[in-house]
Amino acid sequence: MTGDGWDTPVDSLMGREERMAKYGGAKYGGIEPSRKTPNVFIYSDPARGKSFGYNFDGWNEDNTVFLYTGEGRVGDQQMRDGNRAILEHHTKGRALRLFVADGLIPGTDQKNHRYVGKFEVDRERPYFLEEAPDQKEELRTVFVFRLHPLGEALHRSADRSCSGDIRLVTETVLVPLEAHISQTFENPGAKATTATRRESELCARYVSHLGRYFQRWKITPAGETRPLFTDLYDQEENELYEAKGTATRDAVRRSVGQLLDYQRHITPKPNLTLLLPHRPSDDLINFLHSVGISCVYEEPDAEFSRIDAAAREG
Repeated sequence: MTGDGWDTPVDSLMGREERMAKYGGAKYGGIEPSRKTPNVFIYSDPARGKSFGYNFDGWNEDNTVFLYTGEGRVGDQQMRDGNRAILEHHTKGRALRLFVADGLIPGTDQKNHRYVGKFEVDRERPYFLEEAPDQKEELRTVFVFRLHPLGEALHRSADRSCSGDIRLVTETVLVPLEAHISQTFENPGAKATTATRRESELCARYVSHLGRYFQRWKITPAGETRPLFTDLYDQEENELYEAKGTATRDAVRRSVGQLLDYQRHITPKPNLTLLLPHRPSDDLINFLHSVGISCVYEEPDAEFSRIDAAAREG
């Protein structure tokens, strides 16, 4: 038995009622501080998160960090209650005890849990933010805590995170275009939309029209897990394209933000161009040129026209 009264070995199975009797803490929550012992009990159930369309929980690639999604099922998660208990466990003198769901307690319909080990939250980067659907299938912000094992811990392939840990530095690499130009494509956890199909098909027509080799950039910003993929990149001209399936003001304004965001991470800094299925209004062309972005649009005869930003300067 340890100095804090903990005598449950790593890899042991333990139901919530047994844990309550020995160490305290409430029965039903995902994060349960105990008044009986200096512990905060954390329960991970990746299958439950996966049913909502996400699964961040689990070990990172080198088994040094266990990622754990905070509590709060509807709307943006808040740094209070259980989430705050994890964040402040150092100052409260509490240990984090992690359990993962593992089948049912024999003869009952209650979930069993396997003890993974004792953890502490990372002191420099305790958590990062992710987007995930809630119970109403609406996107919201969730906390993903970064937990380090203290001593022995259980490492199983079944407990691997599907998302992985955040990147500590931004990673920017060129990747082939083929995965982008297709009839449909999907973002993680979301179905392909009519807009994405139109953008993909527009890119394919433009590449075929020019008959040149294009690539795209895969950008994973520091502090995030999910990469960003650009639409088209012409390395010979150092030109980065963002495609949109419509030429509306809303689509053009979104594109400007995307292009400027991508450009920050690419060296040398590329020229920026918006690819559209129709000629936008003169005001939108002036808007694009005011921020140094050119415009290429498709003509009714399947040809493409270009209006360079430099042509309108001055």
